Amino acid sequence: MQIINMSKTKLNSLEPLILPKNVTSTECELFKYPYYGKEKLLKKLHRTDGIIFANKLYTIEALNANKDNIGLLVIAMFLLVGVFPTNESLYLEKKNTIEMDSASINKKIEAFTMKYIKGINLSVILNNPDITYEEKIHYLKSIGRILEQMQNIRKYTNLNNFYLGDIHEDNFLVERDKQEIYIVDLDSCKIAGNKSFPGRYLTNSSLIKYNNTKYQTLSQTDDLADYKIDENTDIYCYIIMILNYLYDGRVDRLSLDKFYDFINYLEDIKVNIELIECFNKIVVGGNNINPCNYLDTLTPKQVAGARRLYKKK
Repeated sequence: MQIINMSKTKLNSLEPLILPKNVTSTECELFKYPYYGKEKLLKKLHRTDGIIFANKLYTIEALNANKDNIGLLVIAMFLLVGVFPTNESLYLEKKNTIEMDSASINKKIEAFTMKYIKGINLSVILNNPDITYEEKIHYLKSIGRILEQMQNIRKYTNLNNFYLGDIHEDNFLVERDKQEIYIVDLDSCKIAGNKSFPGRYLTNSSLIKYNNTKYQTLSQTDDLADYKIDENTDIYCYIIMILNYLYDGRVDRLSLDKFYDFINYLEDIKVNIELIECFNKIVVGGNNINPCNYLDTLTPKQVAGARRLYKKK
């Protein structure tokens, strides 16, 4: 792993990356970083010591060590810059290797760089009324395909504990001209023996709290997250994203009664029964079901009814 030395003066001269409205970055500052004729993204972490930082570094090193297995399905670009190393973006269905470099700022690792993707956050796409329903479903379906690919990685390689973890709308970027979707923040994934990172939809204020059998809670003294990351949590977060789009709001914050009320409404408007079963599964027993194969059954009328009419009924 290459380490790039950078002064505080150089860091302060970089152009900040302006995030869309309502898209936040809680763990870092983001900068555009020219690097040998290529534009990179530099991610400067707020915390550069302690267990969280050590876990980040371990995760990045694990991704790099397993780049041949992961590279069969995704591209993850890493460059350690300044104080800490690692950033990456995961790209769907391309073969390549993971490249990682670190940069030290004033001889302390506190940042890392990654490939700069001139994309749009999926959350912005899903809330844009000028983008067709068909295009939005295409991107949501693509995320389910990524989860299928990761299942194959776990099955056919030694990475039997590789999960995305913090799956939510702001952690995906879309290049609309190519109709391609990228995963960002892969440095928060579950891999090898690292500790589970927190997730937006994996908290004790989310619907996940209603099933403590399927979703294993963790002690904060032993881990960094509220719940153990596994295939059920990945699919749970993915389904929450789909339901958030249909609900036009945060389904994960609903009470269990209100969640079932919304699911019953989807049944009333004749949403595909297999898709309904996938939705219901996240709060009952048994393993969660990836719903991507059923998303094409949603009709524009059903989506419009769910987003515009449910809350008015």
